[in-house]
Amino acid sequence: MTKRISQNPYVRLMSEKGLTIVEIIVVLIILAVVMSFVGGRILGAGDRAKADLTRLKLQEVRQSIEQFQLRYNTLPAGLEGLIRCTEQTGPGCVPILGEDSLRDGWGNAFIYNLQDGGRRYRVISLGADGREGGEGVDFDITLDGP
Repeated sequence: MTKRISQNPYVRLMSEKGLTIVEIIVVLIILAVVMSFVGGRILGAGDRAKADLTRLKLQEVRQSIEQFQLRYNTLPAGLEGLIRCTEQTGPGCVPILGEDSLRDGWGNAFIYNLQDGGRRYRVISLGADGREGGEGVDFDITLDGP
């Protein structure tokens, strides 16, 4: 005995089965796995780009400190001396950097320390978390000057 298929489109549509709940769950799991892989790569790329931007900004700060040292024959007491006039530079100075150049890729201010009695300096970015230490994008990026 053969099953007879109706010529009526409404009856034929009602007789077709949809996806089962198990099939839907399997598809959702596959989509979740693919999205977690792709999403992780995309988010990781953004943080790596911010770390690269921070390294570039640190090089710009190094050049500005060297320029400051050539102008005033001393290292700046703080990074503020690179962006505005201070007691060290005197009135009417010309700023070397813009204020946004003193922030890392995550928007945190650089930390500047003079060492060896003012003969050397260190500029630090605390990474994505803004706290000392860490791994990956939370790793501190330091720049030591002469």
